Amino acid sequence: MTDTIDQPAPATVPFDACIVTTDRLVLRPLTIDEATAAHSDFALAKKVVKYLRWEVRDHDDEQSNGSASKRLVQSASIKDKGDGLAWAVEFKQADGSQGGEIGDVALFAKSVRNAQFEVGWVFHPAIHGRGLATEATTAVIDLAFEKMGAHRVYAELDARNEASARLCDILGMRQEALLKEREIVDGEWHDVAIYAITADEWKARAAA
Repeated sequence: MTDTIDQPAPATVPFDACIVTTDRLVLRPLTIDEATAAHSDFALAKKVVKYLRWEVRDHDDEQSNGSASKRLVQSASIKDKGDGLAWAVEFKQADGSQGGEIGDVALFAKSVRNAQFEVGWVFHPAIHGRGLATEATTAVIDLAFEKMGAHRVYAELDARNEASARLCDILGMRQEALLKEREIVDGEWHDVAIYAITADEWKARAAA
């Protein structure tokens, strides 16, 4: 009998950046200049960046100083742990082209061996309540499970970020943990909430 106790479920990589379309949106891979700069007006708004974690730095590496954002599009693919991709979310025009950026979604490979991915997002507050964030994020998580062989996708949120917590609930993600005072930002300790969903749970959600 084969010992399967420590057998990994490796992710299907490499995965190259690609354009993703939904009913109302086009998700366009970000360029290096966009990924390392405040590339749209909404990214500058205090209301938007107040709770951001993933786009500012890799929170598993306090010394990264933005290098995580550069890695997002450095090779235009996810090949190994630490690699990631980011997409600009734009409205789909009548002719199929895109225009009018409303947010960003990113996906990081946290463990290729165990097929663990982290998803993150930021959206313009003006589009809240229209299901657009759900539509865009669902498309990226679908990619993770269907094309990259993800076993588990998770998100780490500032625990005060009620809008993102609601999105996690809509996506069917469970709150797995609340890490008390994990990070200090601007002289204040912040709690971090972790939400996640497995491949089987994602399939069950789609079938419901």
